[in-house]
Amino acid sequence: MEKMPVDAIKMETARKTIVAQHDKYAKTIGVNGCFGSSNVGQMTGFMPREIVRTIPSAFMRCPLALYPEIEGPSQVLLYDDYQVVIDGCEARCLAKALTKAGVKIDLSYALDEDFNLEKTPGPDFDEGKMKEITQKIMADIRKLSTEP
Repeated sequence: MEKMPVDAIKMETARKTIVAQHDKYAKTIGVNGCFGSSNVGQMTGFMPREIVRTIPSAFMRCPLALYPEIEGPSQVLLYDDYQVVIDGCEARCLAKALTKAGVKIDLSYALDEDFNLEKTPGPDFDEGKMKEITQKIMADIRKLSTEP
């Protein structure tokens, strides 16, 4: 999917979001979690929420909109200057989907591989561990967003 000129985007809320965020911040950061069904997948759904609460120029996005190319939300994602992907497991489904859509990923994590978490069925996970990992990811995002 290609980035369109802002004034060509039909969805008014998407146009307003892009303009408002880029008027306020020099660069924006899209933060995307896979929110899968396993423990680590569930963890990825909550981590972006904590990140965007802490880093003002970071925003949760809707990567699902890239397929079937839902114009408004996908254009908002495409206008971000940086993309962060948090997948639960080594399959890296979300990173692969964004890459297939032509989105450049600046930071990509798989919680099982990168943080040695064990993937298990079900929604239960260690919230303390999630907060610890979220802090590490936020440190990386801060470095990324301060690069020249």
